[in-house]
Amino acid sequence: MVTRTYKKTICWIERNRFVLLLMATVLTLVLPAFSGDGLLSEIIFVTTLSFLFIQSTVVAKVTKSKKIILRIIVLSMIFVIWLKPAGYDSWFIDLVKFGFFVSFFIFVMSFLLRFITQSAYVTVDVIITSINVYLLAGIVGASLSMAFFRIYPEAYNFPAYIKQPMFTDFLYYSFITMSTVGYGDITPRIPETQTLAYILSISGQLYVAIIIAFLIGKMLMQGEQKKSTHFRD
Repeated sequence: MVTRTYKKTICWIERNRFVLLLMATVLTLVLPAFSGDGLLSEIIFVTTLSFLFIQSTVVAKVTKSKKIILRIIVLSMIFVIWLKPAGYDSWFIDLVKFGFFVSFFIFVMSFLLRFITQSAYVTVDVIITSINVYLLAGIVGASLSMAFFRIYPEAYNFPAYIKQPMFTDFLYYSFITMSTVGYGDITPRIPETQTLAYILSISGQLYVAIIIAFLIGKMLMQGEQKKSTHFRD
């Protein structure tokens, strides 16, 4: 009974892996913003982030040997991100953490993009995956932005109400920059962060334009294939 339930659960997770990944990403982006400041917010953030890391390993289809390496990397990342809530906080730990974020999520995004391009049809999973790539790109942008901030404390101008910048502030900055809304409340003030800002804005706009064109083109091809099959029948 237990074995059968376990197998059904694994099959369900596998079948809904892209939906669960999107859910993990959204929770990581949304929940910390509504949990206030302090330790509670930090615990909620690292909990949802741990869920995102684990779900990313489910989505990434790699060989068995690489899967083991990937799991070791994910466990290491989970250990590192829990250091801050445990009271171990330093700029070096932050740099290691954000380095993990950038490299790991770029790897996950590369797999997701490969899944999109290799899919024969535009399915719900393809659309969900397209959204997830954009959201993960925002997390990568926020990680790079906060890494610059930890290296150069004067890298950004902040409004008066932000006393101690947190990762959620950089998530906000990253997505506002990627969408080219640019409210101007958080602004880069050194060449490195200014360069990152225009890279984020260009990347965000190019991705949206390219992915929409790609999906529409694939849907049109599907329509033509269905018409050809209908005429042959």
